[in-house]
Amino acid sequence: MRRDLTGKRARKLTTRHALTNEEIRRIIAAARITLATFDPEYRANVTQIASDLGRSRPTIYGWADRALVAMIGALRQIRAGRPPKPRADDAQ
Repeated sequence: MRRDLTGKRARKLTTRHALTNEEIRRIIAAARITLATFDPEYRANVTQIASDLGRSRPTIYGWADRALVAMIGALRQIRAGRPPKPRADDAQ
């Protein structure tokens, strides 16, 4: 599994969240499977991913499913637009 941690965003996230190499590998695996699920042009070989990580295919799918559920929950909590202005009667 190829990783590139030289990018500014990758370094920032790795540092901010104190990600281990194993966590980074799991993130990449989950992202690849999720992308392959929803984008017919993207191909992910789950058998190869599982082999690279020394895990079973069901384990890899479990990681991807949990990551997707967390992502859906986070996306649904994001409010679009500007937050509401505080009203004078809210301060009481």
